[in-house]
Amino acid sequence: MRVLITGGYGFIGNVVCARLLRDGHEVVGAGRKVKWARKRYPNISWVHCDFNTDHDQKHWLPKLEKIDAVINCVGVLQDGGSDSTQNAHVTGLQALLTACEQAGVTKFIHFSAIGADPAANTAYARTKAAGAKLVKQSKLKWCILEPSLVLDRNVYGGSAVIRALAGLPLVVPLVFGNTNFQPVHMRDVTKIVSNLLEISAPVNIQMEVAGPDRMNLKQIVLLVRNWLGFGSAKFVDIPYWLVAPVFWGGDLLGKLGVRNSLRSTAAKQMRFDVGGDPEQAVKNLGYQTRSVEYLFAHQPASSADRLASRLKSFLPVSRIVLALYWILSGLIPLFISKQWSHKILEQAGFPETWHWTIWLFGGLADVILGVALLIGFRVRLVCMAMILMTVGYIGAISFLLPYLWIDPLATVLKVFPMMALAFLVAVMSDDR
Repeated sequence: MRVLITGGYGFIGNVVCARLLRDGHEVVGAGRKVKWARKRYPNISWVHCDFNTDHDQKHWLPKLEKIDAVINCVGVLQDGGSDSTQNAHVTGLQALLTACEQAGVTKFIHFSAIGADPAANTAYARTKAAGAKLVKQSKLKWCILEPSLVLDRNVYGGSAVIRALAGLPLVVPLVFGNTNFQPVHMRDVTKIVSNLLEISAPVNIQMEVAGPDRMNLKQIVLLVRNWLGFGSAKFVDIPYWLVAPVFWGGDLLGKLGVRNSLRSTAAKQMRFDVGGDPEQAVKNLGYQTRSVEYLFAHQPASSADRLASRLKSFLPVSRIVLALYWILSGLIPLFISKQWSHKILEQAGFPETWHWTIWLFGGLADVILGVALLIGFRVRLVCMAMILMTVGYIGAISFLLPYLWIDPLATVLKVFPMMALAFLVAVMSDDR
């Protein structure tokens, strides 16, 4: 089959692409970041799609030419920046469904979510329910999948938070540690998708995709921790009110366009058990999902997995430390040590008429870069700008004020660890 996968480079979408390629299908990926996707997954054909703007079936018809089946993996957790739950789960989906009907697409597989309900307390769950309703009302041969918590070697969103928690040394703080899940491994999810593409597979079915084991969050984190080889740890239950400001901060970052997993929607979803009926896959496809513990045991963690887990914990802290360093580096000369700053400029030989301009723009540049890094805006670009500016500072000091190299407080030498930290944050920051 020739299969179009929307959200093709996402957490589930990219693994579905890989599975279908291995099964001999011709895969076409669709997403907003086509240039990025072609670099990351060069063996897949890519077309641009944006559920925020592609609200007319005319946008979709050229992309559906000679397409036999469509798998929709598009989903966003919460409104903010360029993300809209209404567009991603309803408006954009409606345009795609209409176009699929006109293009003669033979099968449509749609990823919804367990707990999707018109009366739910989150826009995510309500719009997911509305989207599933649209699929069922279409004239297509459809299948709706509602996966429980999906675990895999690769992580994103909630699974990334679990991996980060599992990587913490000695003490692991947990909110909603007793919330129950029936986690399912990504291998089972992709196998079910592959089975649904077979000619003899059932159609017009809505199916929960869950693993056989009921586990609470604490047990899942411990499972991942043991898989990584980090051994035992002390789990500490944290009341939600104590960490609520973290989720509020996540909401603010989300409104600024910075995707993150610690937002109020995630907190609301985590308050309730996320189960699922593994027997639905048996009934519809004759397929039994397997224990995630079994699958992890047959997929040993590597040193890269362990390193990534540790970085998931400490990279955000490193980014905050680096951002605050730059913000304070700008605020201190602007508001506290203005006279000393002008004295340094005088010693460096700058004309007095230049002092105000260098002092103001130098301080503002430091603050702007620090704030941009703090909110997660273009992290790699900001970090590289920090490194280049620091190299410029060092060059200017070496030429104009070389005695600062032997300053007892190591004024110059202290910037080198921060340059190294900026480089680490730049190369390790990844949205996927």
